[in-house]
Amino acid sequence: MRHITIRAALCALAITGCLIPASFAEKPAAVSTTQTASEDSQPVDMTSALLRGLESTLPTVEQKVQQGDYAQAESRLRERQAQEAAYKEAQAKQAAQQKAAEEAAKKAAAKAAAEEAARKAKEPPSVSQRTASGLYQGTAAVNYDLDGSYTEQAYTSKKDDENALRVTYARIAITHSTISKTGGNSTSLQDTIDSGLNAAFLGTGNSGTDISTTKISSSAPNAIGAFSYGKSTFVRLTDSSVTTSGTGSAGVEVAGGGKLSAINTQVSTSGTNAPAINTGTNGGIITVEGGSYATTGADSPIIRAAGSVTSSKSSMTSAKSEAVRVIGTNAVILSQTAVDSTGAPYGVLMTSTSKEALSAGNAEFTMSGGSLTSHSGDGIMVTNTKATIHLTNNATITPKDGSNLLTVTANDGKRGWGYAGSNGGEADVFFDNTTLSGNISVDQYSRMNLILQNNSTFIGTINLTDNTAITAKASEIRVAADTSTDSDEDTPSIPDVITRNRAEVVVGAGSTWNLTADAHISSLMCMGTINYNGHQIVLADGTIMTGAEETTAETEN
Repeated sequence: MRHITIRAALCALAITGCLIPASFAEKPAAVSTTQTASEDSQPVDMTSALLRGLESTLPTVEQKVQQGDYAQAESRLRERQAQEAAYKEAQAKQAAQQKAAEEAAKKAAAKAAAEEAARKAKEPPSVSQRTASGLYQGTAAVNYDLDGSYTEQAYTSKKDDENALRVTYARIAITHSTISKTGGNSTSLQDTIDSGLNAAFLGTGNSGTDISTTKISSSAPNAIGAFSYGKSTFVRLTDSSVTTSGTGSAGVEVAGGGKLSAINTQVSTSGTNAPAINTGTNGGIITVEGGSYATTGADSPIIRAAGSVTSSKSSMTSAKSEAVRVIGTNAVILSQTAVDSTGAPYGVLMTSTSKEALSAGNAEFTMSGGSLTSHSGDGIMVTNTKATIHLTNNATITPKDGSNLLTVTANDGKRGWGYAGSNGGEADVFFDNTTLSGNISVDQYSRMNLILQNNSTFIGTINLTDNTAITAKASEIRVAADTSTDSDEDTPSIPDVITRNRAEVVVGAGSTWNLTADAHISSLMCMGTINYNGHQIVLADGTIMTGAEETTAETEN
């Protein structure tokens, strides 16, 4: 009977709306200032009492309702509901304010990122943008990093620091396609030649790329045509063409030990400082076979070798520069190649930018067959470096009228080739199974050994010359250094003047020297033939040789 009574009471409370939900029943309403804090003086919450299982009969409930106790509970419920609604409204308002603040922060961050990107676009790449090795290669419009073959594709780029096509860690074949760099400059000229930044095509990351019957072009500044970077990277161009027109935009280039070969390919450049074939920082290997190579811009040799370059059966023409420049301890080997040079006082230049070039090792230049024509000056010049020169198998060199076949000399140092007076050249020159005509000049700061072997013939004379211009310049810079008050420890010391004044000649068995004028050398060894033709050879010790003695016998100073 008791349970029935309680159940009936609960139903009655529910009907009248006085039953308070458990969530609110657990949170007592705030005590009014007109009420006491004593628990005994509070009216009984009948709903809570019923829920706790207190003994209540229906008459008792009815009595409480009549006394207004449940009306007070209902009032407290409505007050609690109003407080809850106000709390929820405050929470919603706070959430909206927080969301607005977060959106504002995102917009500010995006704006800051855009401003930073714009700033960086105008500056060289920072250290943080480089790899652990310091490499910076920018971006690529298209990058292949999985093996594949592609034909009749068009790759283009006109953005700064962007390759039109890049191949990384993959083996790729490209045929019948175009690769074009139509705009966009390089933000770092050093990275352009160091790692292929902004090149039209870049092979890097141990990749291998075969490009055939494809046109590569660049009309942007500092945008090399085809670039191979890294010791295990290889690029092969076959029956293709490379054309560049921007300043600093070489035709084909390697760096960091990269390898590139060109077979029956035409390469031409028209910008200033834009070699057709270039090896950049830390060198590499370029091999060309057949094809033609031409430059029309100033200071743009056909070959600029800070690595190894080999050419076979190719045609090379430079309009405003020497044809070949060998830098440091690197090598150029030409076989059956026709080389034509205009606009520089030498056709081949062998030099170094090192201040101590002569202790660094040998630069090498070899011509096997073929021809070198220098329309504006000497055939070959050696300065501020050690050089080994091989002219073999009927190679021919034609200097400008009145210029030398070979000049070994110091220089004024204006191009960074050492210090005047200590930057002479040293050359070991071999004529091997060939006939060459012209004069050889060796100044007092330099040394040369000439060896005629394997039935070679030299038609010309050799002279040790007094280079008065370099002597004056050497004195000037050393007087200035002695009177300088600069105490900076980082200021490099200027080396002493080095006088070598040596020209040694060996005429091997079966070889011939035909004199065209008097010769002045330091020593002579003859096991072949010297035809004096009415001239004489004056040795450094004052000995004069006129041919009256037996020239086929060994003669040595």
